[in-house]
Amino acid sequence: MSTDRITNYWREEFALIGVLLLFFSGIIIFALRLPFDARLFPMVIGSAGIILALIITFQERQRYRTSAEPVVSARDPAANATWPRFATALLAGPTFAIVFWLFGFFIASFAAMLLMPSLMGYADRKRMLLVGVATVAFLAVFFPYLAVVSLPHGVVGDWLIDTLRSN
Repeated sequence: MSTDRITNYWREEFALIGVLLLFFSGIIIFALRLPFDARLFPMVIGSAGIILALIITFQERQRYRTSAEPVVSARDPAANATWPRFATALLAGPTFAIVFWLFGFFIASFAAMLLMPSLMGYADRKRMLLVGVATVAFLAVFFPYLAVVSLPHGVVGDWLIDTLRSN
């Protein structure tokens, strides 16, 4: 990736700020027609979002005016992303949705925690396995027993549960 694109990263930042301002302004505009009780939460969220976006805008303008150095160094892995990283980033959501639908929350979450970091170039597999197992185990205890929320088992999981119950 060329350093020209890295140095001129501010265009993307300001475009994202513009999208956020439109989004939070839309929340406020749509909330104006609601009764006061229903309008209060969207107005607070929309106002806070606009204020934070404006603060970020002023900070970025100051940084852009005073800084002649690149925003990201050329050695940063994010600046030198390869096609497998791009493909992982683009296909992670749809793939997770399909695996979630087929095999349920726990298997999809565990698979995502193990596969996505390694596909994006992170090398510490021992830590990924430990974090994945600990997170899924925590969620397996927290949701059904503490939050009393039954997470989906997926099509294959439901079929397997029905098959085992009928025997």
